[in-house]
Amino acid sequence: MRLEGKSAIVTGAGRGIGRDIARRFAAEGARVVIADIEKSHADAAAAEINDGIGSAHALSADVADPDQVARLFAEAGEYFAAPLDVLVNNAGIAHHGAFLELTLDDWQRVLSNNLTSVFLCGQAGARLMAPRRQGSIINIGSISAQRGSFGRTAYGVAKAGIHQMTRIMAVELGAMGVNVNAIAPGPIDTGMTSFGPDQKRRYLERIPANRFGLAGDISGVAVFLASADAAYMNGAVVNVDGGFDAAGLIFSYEELTTVTSDARDESISE
Repeated sequence: MRLEGKSAIVTGAGRGIGRDIARRFAAEGARVVIADIEKSHADAAAAEINDGIGSAHALSADVADPDQVARLFAEAGEYFAAPLDVLVNNAGIAHHGAFLELTLDDWQRVLSNNLTSVFLCGQAGARLMAPRRQGSIINIGSISAQRGSFGRTAYGVAKAGIHQMTRIMAVELGAMGVNVNAIAPGPIDTGMTSFGPDQKRRYLERIPANRFGLAGDISGVAVFLASADAAYMNGAVVNVDGGFDAAGLIFSYEELTTVTSDARDESISE
């Protein structure tokens, strides 16, 4: 029960990674507000938690809209009847599109949903936490923020912005008792993301763990960052990617141990 007695808001928690984070938080003792643009998804996630896991409340909000963000935090405060301890900025949309085909509308839509939403919610959450000189904000970034990825112009730029915003928030809010960290997931199979067969093969070729991640791989790290165990972590971007970002060329272990790297073929003349 590492989060016992804490109040937490998780955005985009109606499905996928956000839903698993909310479930894990509740299982660790937190009271959770599940915020999602789709009320039906938020209701279903809250019902699952309230059915024997813990305590949750569903709210609908478009977190790219400042008025709806203000309403979300006000209604969450009424539900908690207590200060906000943890905010997880998870809401966002996926987007794939070639750079030359990317429209301005898509560019603005992705940045609004993935980056502006973190700014708005992060600011609202920090304004509640700073006067108490305690709190934890966890932003969900992406490995796409750190590596060039085909078709990820808008998405990668938005997630890179989240990583940098995390560092700046940490610098400014750390002295106020608020810790801000980010999680950068690698390829995660939540049942929501579609990968073509070539994409799956190419991903697996580059992941030392030789598997796609699961939502639980992310939610476990989120619990740690929200707990007292991470009290001295601030401004960190934690990769949870099976080694994807660390990997360069990956060969078979058998070949690595049987082929001498400096062997010369004597049949080849200088």
